[in-house]
Amino acid sequence: MTDRLDHELWTALLRRPDASWRKRLLEVWTAAAILSLIGLAWAEPFSARFLDPRLRPLVMALRGVLLVEAFGYAYHRFFQHVGWLTRKSATVRRNQMYHWLHHMVIYPIGEHYKRDTGYVASETGLALSWVIPGWIAAGLALWTHGANIGTLAFVAGVAGYAKLIVDQTHSRFHLVEHPWKDSAYFQRLADIHLLHHWDQANNFTIVHPLMDRLFGTFLDPDTHRAQIDAVVAKDALTFSDATNWRYMLKEATPAEYAAFITQARRHPRSLRKIELLIACLERRLALHPAEVEALDLHVRATDLLAIVKPVPTAA
Repeated sequence: MTDRLDHELWTALLRRPDASWRKRLLEVWTAAAILSLIGLAWAEPFSARFLDPRLRPLVMALRGVLLVEAFGYAYHRFFQHVGWLTRKSATVRRNQMYHWLHHMVIYPIGEHYKRDTGYVASETGLALSWVIPGWIAAGLALWTHGANIGTLAFVAGVAGYAKLIVDQTHSRFHLVEHPWKDSAYFQRLADIHLLHHWDQANNFTIVHPLMDRLFGTFLDPDTHRAQIDAVVAKDALTFSDATNWRYMLKEATPAEYAAFITQARRHPRSLRKIELLIACLERRLALHPAEVEALDLHVRATDLLAIVKPVPTAA
């Protein structure tokens, strides 16, 4: 079992971007479809022609929900996880840093994936990485649709759905006790999200997997039950662990490095992941002692652990 897991983790550590034509076509489809969905949410033409005007506020609120789903998928996928945008933009990279801390430090997958206390946000205070897009949406809606009941319904749909449904649902994925814990639908959503923490290249949606199904990023809990059972076990290492720790060790900016050290000292449970990664690298080096990449990652991981968790000196 250890040999198989080591092989999977090492494959993830060395995983390179998929440059196949199929991947390129899927990227074009994803970009075009997301922009179309956002455009439909913003300027859907049918209700004004065919529906009773009294239904317009309801339609505008539903359009707000569609905007949150489409934009939220794109934002989560491309702005909050390691990728091309995070390497090109300091602003995007800041958003990624907070989400990285959520995945790897505050709620590391395994026995600490859930807390028996309240939800702990990685971005404290006003959480501008989500609030600013909401303000922009509200301002653009007022500018393009004018000050009327329809615009109010649209803004209320965006704010209410994002804060009261999406945010609450996600928070409760990481809580042991909450009012929805016995709901079968919630449990399915929780499994879908758990698979996102297992492999963060998939399952970006929170409330409904429609967007993931449309864009080829859906991992079905029914066919990944073994992974779900494995990652809730104590001290599990995952594909996402390998991807994210490689990023931290090889690419992190000084600000990201410092933020990790600060948060890791507050949440020392995350250090167990580094220890397991070091052990995995040591097993790799026992088989391939001259492998440069393994040596480099091992040195970096050991140095990081020593900074966060200094070895006590003898009295």
